[in-house]
Amino acid sequence: MWLITVYDCPMTTSEARHDYTVFRKCLLTQNFHQLQNSLYVRHFPTKAAADACIHRLRPQIPKGADVAFFLVTDKQYAMTREYFGTREVKKKPDEPEQIQLF
Repeated sequence: MWLITVYDCPMTTSEARHDYTVFRKCLLTQNFHQLQNSLYVRHFPTKAAADACIHRLRPQIPKGADVAFFLVTDKQYAMTREYFGTREVKKKPDEPEQIQLF
C-alpha cells in the first residue's frame, strides 16, 4: 500500500511558513519520499499501517492548509508515469524489500 500526501499550505506570514516547515519535516521523519514540492509518498505493508500514519500526521497539519491523503495499491502505483522534460530524471522510490516491524 502506498500513501500519497499532497498539500497546499498558505505561507503569507512567518508563522505560516514555520508551520509549513514543521509539517514538511514531520513527513520526512516519517520516511516519506518527496516527488515534487508538495507531493510525498511512502510505502506501507498494510492499509492499517497507512491509516495509523495518517492518524499520526493529522495533528501536524498547519492551520489553513489543504492536505489530501491517497491510498494506492502497489499495482496502481506501478502504473504511474512520470515525465520531467530535459532535466535529469529522479528515480521513483521502489517498494521496500524488507518487512517493516514498526
